[in-house]
Amino acid sequence: MIRFAFVLVVAAFVAGVGPGRAEAGTECDGLLVCIPVQGPWVAVKGGGTPTYYQLSCPGRGQVIGGLDADRAGPLELTFLGNLGGPVGPGVTTRRAAVFVALTTRALSSFRPLLGCIPAAGGGGRGRTVYEPKRQLTAAAPVVDATIRRVKDVRLKDQQTERVVHACLEGERLLAFSNAVALRTRRPPSLAALGSLRASSRRAGNRVVTTVRSGIARPLGVRAELQVHAICVRGPS
Repeated sequence: MIRFAFVLVVAAFVAGVGPGRAEAGTECDGLLVCIPVQGPWVAVKGGGTPTYYQLSCPGRGQVIGGLDADRAGPLELTFLGNLGGPVGPGVTTRRAAVFVALTTRALSSFRPLLGCIPAAGGGGRGRTVYEPKRQLTAAAPVVDATIRRVKDVRLKDQQTERVVHACLEGERLLAFSNAVALRTRRPPSLAALGSLRASSRRAGNRVVTTVRSGIARPLGVRAELQVHAICVRGPS
């Protein structure tokens, strides 16, 4: 477990936890004003390809003050943060965070957790304002090279479902990924996780994802799909 100065925590406990256990998160530790946000159990397939999942604070005037995750299986968990100093809410984190997961098993899962605070700061942690004395004159202005477009879909109770996601007008598709998840209180079984199989393909400037549900998909449990489209500005 790695703890930053502003309680930016990723990983609930050491690897090796089975599907029957989940520990309380620490995403709100040290924050007097904190709104805990709990995501679904996200399936992570083995191999060298990461699983990406984005979780957001519920209010527009909020930023992420802490992160954590419940693990079911050996996982390496990180998140995508912004460069800048000081490291803290509103600089490193914004309203949403993208979790990045890798597993050494064929299939594992994790549940992302956020601790959200008012944008002006919370829990005795006011935002630090720092005006640099040295101005960089040789460097080009900072412009994000890519834009991440995320689409969340609640899956229907059917064997096959197709979801289409695309970049906006004036953008072109660079890369894409998908993640499937189950909204359960406890970690879902490997059979339940494995019953959802999603595959994505490029169709011009769009991402077409097909989800197939097996017989092990639990009845009455909310299943979700999240599709990420990495876009760049310019003609398609």
